[in-house]
Order: sequence, then C-alpha cells, then structure tokens
Amino acid sequence: MACGLVAPGIALAQETGPRIHAGAGLGGLFSEIRGGPNWHDPNAKESSFAINGELLLASPVPARLTEGLDPLYRWVFQPRPHLGFTANTAGNTSKGYFGLTWTTFLARDLFRPGDGLRFDFLFGGSINDGLHDRRLPDRKDLGGNLLFHVGGEIGYQFDRNWSVSLFLDHDSNAGTAKRNQGLNSLGLRLGYAL
Repeated sequence: MACGLVAPGIALAQETGPRIHAGAGLGGLFSEIRGGPNWHDPNAKESSFAINGELLLASPVPARLTEGLDPLYRWVFQPRPHLGFTANTAGNTSKGYFGLTWTTFLARDLFRPGDGLRFDFLFGGSINDGLHDRRLPDRKDLGGNLLFHVGGEIGYQFDRNWSVSLFLDHDSNAGTAKRNQGLNSLGLRLGYAL
C-alpha cells in the first residue's frame, strides 16, 4: 500500500521537480544550487556555526536511457555530480566536497499542484583543513585531509524551482588511518533549480 502511495509521486518527480537529466538545466549542464547555515560538529569538540553551499550538475545519464524503468527505481540510475563547501565561521575545520547525489520524491501535490516532499542521498569525498595528530581538546583529529563524505537530505519542494531542506552529512576516513574522529554537520538549505 505504501508503495502505491509513494510511486505516483516518484513518477512525477522528473516532470515537475529539479531538472536532473543530461542536457537539462542551465546550459544543459547545471542543475541546482543550494546553501545555508549549518551546525558544525553538533554537541562535540568543534561545535560551531558554518555556511554551506553546493552546486549540482545534470546527471550524465540521458533521460532516454532510464525512461522505460519503473518510476520507483528510476532515480537510482540518475545521480547528479555535486561540488560543495562548508566554511566554518569560528576557525574550526572547513571543507570542500565532491561526489554524486541521488534525488527522489516521497510524495507529490501535498498542499498544492507541483509541490512535494523530496529525499536526497549523497556519497563522495571531501578535502578539509583540519589539524591532525595534535590531540587538542577543542579540535577533531580526522586522521587526514582527504575523507569519505556521506549524507542525506529531506526537503519540501515549493514548485519547479524552489526548495527548502534539512540535511545531515558525515566526514570520516572509515578506519583507514590511526585516528578517526568523524565530523558531522546538521543544516538548513534553500535550493533553486536552474
């Protein structure tokens, strides 16, 4: 029953949501920009305020290659490359990140035609300016400057262009270094589809 309620929303996602297909968006390349404030390392060593910004490119997978797939699973084959940054305002760790974002709609036409509840999942890597092997009481030892970057985002799509979302991301070396004090961020973002 739940799939029956969610599937129609997912089916409409590509027609009314952000332009994610190859050749769509601004110049056929740029898909969406988003950004906003975030809580860097909540309730931990580096707890502070930061600013996040992100650019999403159109998926390299053309729409014609996925249009025959079941709408419930189509989004899995349409990831969008992303580039982003988080700038810490208190002098703690800042980062740049890159990877892929998968976007799907959980529900459509919630309050009016064209709106919806969307979910994004991201995976990739990040480069940070953190301190390492210092054992400082107020700084994380991330074990290196190149880390894995994962996250999720749930948001409300107002219309074809505008969205607002709550996101959570995590940076870690996944145990590949002696020290691995992961870094989390929780934030609010405003998005605009190009």
